[in-house]
Amino acid sequence: MTRTQRSESTDPTPEIVAVFGQRAGVGATTTAVNLAMGLAAAGRSVLLLDLDPEGGASRTMGVAGHERGGTERVLRERAVRRDMIAATKIPQLYLAPAGPELAALDTDPGTDEDSLTRLCQALSTLPDLSLDFDHVILDCPPSLDILTGNALTAAHRILLPLAADVPTLDTLPRLLQQVNAWRAGRRQPLYGFYLLIGLRTATLNSRNLITQVRLEHGRMALSTEIPFDSRLSKAETPTQPLLMSALTREISQAYLNLTAEWLMLGERGDRPDGGWRPHARAERLERHRARLAQGIENWRLDPLSRLYDPEQAMRHQDTEALGVLFEAAAPRQRFPLDWRPGRAMWLMLTLILLVGALAVWLQPWRLDEQRRLELAARLIGSERQWDAGSRLLARADERAYRELLLAARLLETNRARLIACAERTASSGSAECLVVLPSMEVAP
Repeated sequence: MTRTQRSESTDPTPEIVAVFGQRAGVGATTTAVNLAMGLAAAGRSVLLLDLDPEGGASRTMGVAGHERGGTERVLRERAVRRDMIAATKIPQLYLAPAGPELAALDTDPGTDEDSLTRLCQALSTLPDLSLDFDHVILDCPPSLDILTGNALTAAHRILLPLAADVPTLDTLPRLLQQVNAWRAGRRQPLYGFYLLIGLRTATLNSRNLITQVRLEHGRMALSTEIPFDSRLSKAETPTQPLLMSALTREISQAYLNLTAEWLMLGERGDRPDGGWRPHARAERLERHRARLAQGIENWRLDPLSRLYDPEQAMRHQDTEALGVLFEAAAPRQRFPLDWRPGRAMWLMLTLILLVGALAVWLQPWRLDEQRRLELAARLIGSERQWDAGSRLLARADERAYRELLLAARLLETNRARLIACAERTASSGSAECLVVLPSMEVAP
């Protein structure tokens, strides 16, 4: 991988994002993995650091911690080196996996005067790598320990997946105070603390809690809400990100919304103060969503990609073939859809149609036999339509294609026979006209 183009955001590069859940089961690891994949689909270069000793992000990405040493080496050596990170199946997404010794760092922080700055020191060495990252995503363990403290201290932005229940909301102010205490006096700037609301049940009480969160914390609460997915809760360990395996599911679409909203954090809006008008914001989000979905689709259609899906590529080719056939069969549009002719134009068109109809009706002798045949061919369909349709039919149903060829041969043979018979009848006065049937001469 070569150095990628810097992002358009005015935020520092790379942007360091800590994803932290107050407790297990709120979807912090799922959020970190799918946000990282979404940013990669947008063309960004992303490094995902698995700081959770459970290694959920590493297993989801299919990278074992013992293969590369893991993030414990990043913390112990206070540096990020090439042999500490691994490439994933997703283009431009790299992972520093969690190793078996990561849990020991929490109980044995070392003799440092300040053990909360190890990760910050390590990430400061990223410019020395041959890889150039736009984003660094930190997947934190669900506890306020040394590992989480390092991540929250090193982050430029903090993303907190939040369950809409009373215990979580009651402990939120204390968590914010703890983060402020950890970051007090640090040089690393904090550009935002964001709440990602998870909607487990669509009850009136849960909606009231969400409304309360949005009123109390304002812009800290992202507009995206992550729905509850029972299939995800039953799975022991996801084998791949949701954006890779189940893009059409509601929860996957929510993570697309999250990534699109995250991309807008560093963008200036259309208002003078930098904010967004609702209509302009919705259009911008939709453009980001379409770009992300197209990026994921391109990975599945590219034979050189490790995410190449032959069935998806075949369906895409069939869709393109149908599009060519429809374009060939559809009438050409002569005027824009919003064009409105005036009264004079209507009178001129009517006059032209009357003159044309009168000319055809009064002078049929001008159309000889060959011209009548050419006119019939135009009404039936052009050669391009026939070629497109026959190629599609040959690929879909070989038997139907052979029958179509048989019918075409019969038409051509009988046409020649009938023309010859008509000439004999005109000369002799009577003649017996025979046509070829499928069982007589022509074989498929």
